Amino acid sequence: MIKDRPEDFIVDEVTTIKPKKSGDQVYILLTKTNWTTQRAINAIARALRITKRRIGFAGTKDKRAITSQVISIFKKNKEDIESLKLADMNLKVLGYGDDPISLGHLVANRFKIRLDISDDERKTIKNRLPEIRKGFINYFGQQRFSSGGTAKIGKEILKSDFEASVKIILSEHSNQDEFDKFVLDNWKNWSAILKECPRFFGIESKVLNYLVKNPTDYAGSIRKIAKPLRRLYVHAFQSLIWNRAVSKMLKGTNLNLPGHQVIIPDKLPKNQELPLPGLDTDYSTEFGKLLAAELKKEKIDVESFNLKSMPELKSWGANRKIILKPKNLKFSKDVLSFELDKGAYATVLISHLIHKA
Repeated sequence: MIKDRPEDFIVDEVTTIKPKKSGDQVYILLTKTNWTTQRAINAIARALRITKRRIGFAGTKDKRAITSQVISIFKKNKEDIESLKLADMNLKVLGYGDDPISLGHLVANRFKIRLDISDDERKTIKNRLPEIRKGFINYFGQQRFSSGGTAKIGKEILKSDFEASVKIILSEHSNQDEFDKFVLDNWKNWSAILKECPRFFGIESKVLNYLVKNPTDYAGSIRKIAKPLRRLYVHAFQSLIWNRAVSKMLKGTNLNLPGHQVIIPDKLPKNQELPLPGLDTDYSTEFGKLLAAELKKEKIDVESFNLKSMPELKSWGANRKIILKPKNLKFSKDVLSFELDKGAYATVLISHLIHKA
């Protein structure tokens, strides 16, 4: 559906940042091609010989795209920053400020996406544009779930079954069948698995290096993964439950997402904010009961979100709009352009556009 080249998927962040002429934080426009945000931040930190903690950013962006976002670097020379030579990456100093950039500065994302579509799909999109401009169901999209493994890892973390979490991390990849089989056949032989581990498996290598020295400390090996990514595992499971609960409220046709199905409704429901499952979620409401039923299917109870064995991942139930209206939605010459509030997914909008009842 989306063409395969990075230049066919362009994303620009919209933030509240207003650079000044002075301040400890340097604000930089980072434009990159074929880089995830996290890998780009790691590369910039290494090149500038600083810790990653000195670099702030608002949102994570997909790899296979051209993306622009504002980042901040604490107390660094402008010339050092702009002279960096990193492949497919450009850094331009915009100015200065007092606050490091964080998620709270992100307002929206602007997209320009070239589609690879049939004549029939083109006609469907044109016919559905007026309807989608009124809004679409704000499901969490494919990027939140990867191939489905992130939510599975999150579920096992919530159950405090850290060995199961590690097993998924090490043995469930979308395109590494030989290595995955080797992991399962040689489970707990950490030295042998590490030797076979592909060099580009950074997370897996961290986990394995720890297990070589601490063979049964699965929780400790999980803690070798950066906290934001560990939080993402848990959030992916919360997102999965929210998607499924919302679908239970709707009547329509099925749409497949990694690990589950959701409903594209025949008619938009009343817009409201609905909570994700978490410690402070009210499970006595109509929607809360739907969340509780989905959690029960996964053998997860509310207290699981307290995560006593890994308290730094304790999870609450933030609210999310059920309907989202795209801004400036246009379609011309197979290029779709629009703006979405932060936390919304372009792929979900596209799925609604091409979906036939």
